[in-house]
Amino acid sequence: MTADLQTQLEGRLAQAGLLPYLDKEESRFVDLEEDYLVELVARDSTKLPEFSRIAEKVESENPRVKTLVRAHWEIDSVGQPLPAYNVQTGTPRTAAAYPVYLRSGQGRKEIWLEVSTLASMVFKNHGIDVKDVVREFVAEQLAKGGASYWDPERFPQLEINANMAEYIASRKAGAKRQ
Repeated sequence: MTADLQTQLEGRLAQAGLLPYLDKEESRFVDLEEDYLVELVARDSTKLPEFSRIAEKVESENPRVKTLVRAHWEIDSVGQPLPAYNVQTGTPRTAAAYPVYLRSGQGRKEIWLEVSTLASMVFKNHGIDVKDVVREFVAEQLAKGGASYWDPERFPQLEINANMAEYIASRKAGAKRQ
């Protein structure tokens, strides 16, 4: 049934003129024995509402099908850090906020990655460039698919705290030794 489901969905996307926007490399059609998971990945975030409409229609016709629709994002650039502020109170935080500019086809999105002061100190002590870490960390988050994917549209803020910085530094040190 997985192949039938894939054929059906790709046919509907073709009828809607969306098939060229489907990232076939990242999209998945998974048979979960009782249910089916369909992960549709659009190459252009501006097409997400249309992809979602088709996915919802397929779900409504077959309750055993669960869909996940997301965009394939790429990092355009990483900006200069700014002081970070608490969103609720407006008070300064002990962190630097790095703007990261993403693109997905015609779609553009600015997200923010906060790096705590302690995390910055960990990177400095290990001779690691924070801007490189910001780029790599966001790229890693964007590479995750399935239920654990990160949606920059819904959650435009990420954070690296001291514990995460220690993990990243140890991973980089291990990679250098190999």
